[in-house]
Amino acid sequence: MSALLEKLEALAFHRADVTTANVAIDEARTLRASEGRDAVSYEIALPGLAPEDFLLHKALPKLVYFLDCRGVHPPASGAVFVSLFSERGLLFVDAGPVVEACAAARSLTLAEVVRRYGESGTGDPLLLSAAP
Repeated sequence: MSALLEKLEALAFHRADVTTANVAIDEARTLRASEGRDAVSYEIALPGLAPEDFLLHKALPKLVYFLDCRGVHPPASGAVFVSLFSERGLLFVDAGPVVEACAAARSLTLAEVVRRYGESGTGDPLLLSAAP
């Protein structure tokens, strides 16, 4: 398991078996609601091959866009948590720390991540091509 996935596992506030996902997500919502917050689950299913690459380059931009459209700016989570389906089970991690960990893994600041992937984002910089 990669260092990033280990970090996210350590940040999890709740864990469950993927076979009980619907019940477990409701439990996580209830757990967060008991803290006085209406909770929203953002689900990410990691593929078996290259899960970290998927998380950093596919899931991160979509998560940041989702949060930005809700007016949430990491490191805040805005009562959004990530339900992360992985080979090691279902992990529940507050969204802000997920964005922070992924941004750090890509050597990006939170401001840069929002600039690239937020509602008015510019996307990733274009790569130079070898073509003339």
